[in-house]
Amino acid sequence: MMMVPRIFSFLQFSTLLYLFIVTSASTEEATALLKWKTTLLNQNHSLLASWTLSTDACRDWYGVKCLNGRVNKLNITNGSVIGTLYDFPFSSIPFLEFVDLSMNQLSGTIPPEIGKLTNLVYLDLSVNNLFSGSIPITLGDLTELKILYLYHNQLSGPIPSELGSLKNLSDLELSNNRPITW
Repeated sequence: MMMVPRIFSFLQFSTLLYLFIVTSASTEEATALLKWKTTLLNQNHSLLASWTLSTDACRDWYGVKCLNGRVNKLNITNGSVIGTLYDFPFSSIPFLEFVDLSMNQLSGTIPPEIGKLTNLVYLDLSVNNLFSGSIPITLGDLTELKILYLYHNQLSGPIPSELGSLKNLSDLELSNNRPITW
């Protein structure tokens, strides 16, 4: 008879621990995204104005979706975002599967740290018109990637041979950039 209360107490403890870990994880991810937001030029005049400490990132933030309390989707297409990805928290959001930052005004190079998003299935950085430099070879580390859109930017140089190792890649669009060569 003593076993039932112990199992029940263990289940209560496990549930509370799980909820704490999930809340803690999403708080860490939200803090990392807020830090990136502070680097954007129009952080309070874009659709990211909903990103605040007083709101739940998984429920109330524009373009953020979570799975099991972890950020797994970021869709801020056409969100009036002006800035760079230099301070984007690539290593702080390891469960991202879907990223769509298309049709904004993002500029600069695509940082090699993007290769840390190893769970990505979908990546769209198209129609920013201001991304420049070469395509990072670390995109080849995104082994789960199925869709990669980098068109309508100012990218140049060779297409990294590492993209050839992306066995799941079914859709690649690089058109309307500066000269990109094989």
